[in-house]
Amino acid sequence: MTELYYTWRTFEATLAGEAIRWAGKPGLEVWNAISPAARLLAEGLSIESGQRVLDLRCGVGVCGMLAARRGADVTLCDDSIIAVKAARRTLELNGVLGQVIHGIVGETAEETLTVAQPSFDVVLLDAPRGREWVRHLLSVATRMLKPGGRLLLAGPTRGGIKGSIEDASEIVGLCQVTRIKAGHRLAMAEKTVGQVANVSHDQQVCEAMVHGQPVRFATGPGVFSRGELDAGTRALMETMVIHRGDTVLDLGCGCGVVGAVAARTARRVVLVDHSAAALAASRATLELNGVTNGQVLASDCAEAVCDVRFNVVATNPPFHQGLGVEFDVAQQFVRDAARVLVKEGGRLYLVANRFIRYERVMGNLFSQVKTAYEDKRFRVLEAVR
Repeated sequence: MTELYYTWRTFEATLAGEAIRWAGKPGLEVWNAISPAARLLAEGLSIESGQRVLDLRCGVGVCGMLAARRGADVTLCDDSIIAVKAARRTLELNGVLGQVIHGIVGETAEETLTVAQPSFDVVLLDAPRGREWVRHLLSVATRMLKPGGRLLLAGPTRGGIKGSIEDASEIVGLCQVTRIKAGHRLAMAEKTVGQVANVSHDQQVCEAMVHGQPVRFATGPGVFSRGELDAGTRALMETMVIHRGDTVLDLGCGCGVVGAVAARTARRVVLVDHSAAALAASRATLELNGVTNGQVLASDCAEAVCDVRFNVVATNPPFHQGLGVEFDVAQQFVRDAARVLVKEGGRLYLVANRFIRYERVMGNLFSQVKTAYEDKRFRVLEAVR
């Protein structure tokens, strides 16, 4: 795995008046610069030595690192396994200590963070896209904060931070804007004494018909295609051909429904994703469908299975990073698929919006590439080694 995508790089900058270093690589929402939201959080960070700080969506870890440098007892967590690896490297680069956890809810960080709750003096939150996801994170923050503890919340104006600030006032305590800079806002809320967060751990279970058979799948906050079967995913499942005895990789598995359908015929399926929320949903989806020939793994693209060989790779690759469009991950999906597929007859099924063209990168790696399905919105490409 020597491609540039997997190469970690070290960067230097000044943040809140301090010289810092951080580790970054493609696959992160922001990796080669300090985001405006992170700058606002760092500038608004006022803590005392010994206080407990939770960086709830840590990214590359620069804000949590600054808190640790100032003497705080720091816990950093992120839904992305890539961010977790970056944050650990960032702490090491700056010679500070902190606990770094993969996941925010469910079977990962949430269990760890409930040990001594509510126990944090400060929670930092770089607000992601999706109001439901943000509301859930605000509920987690409230649950983790001591009475009178502070939430620092930052995000882009065009990304919905105004609505998130309103939600924070409802869920945490009165939340007020303290800084506006570069199209971003920083707000602070103090947890109201007696405020109780209603953090729901119940995953929503949905059902759809695929090839005339019902399939159930679990979704939750932060999981792609929340509450319904995505039309592109449906096109992928109804187009892919799985033979008995095949081994199948569901690359970027999301809620795990593709892997669950493939498992009906395949000898073995492996589902991988960088997102802890997606992995928890995928495990639940396999259980809902009685799948016993499946495995779910945390992975940056296909890194976790680079030495395994598959007959089929099926994927609905992501192309959004925050508010922007980014194809680094999707293109690496294609490169990784070519690596892990068997040399003779290995098949990649990839669904994409019609305006996205993957033929060039696929054509450089596969002997045959064709459009196996097409409608007004999506195409399913089939590539054969």
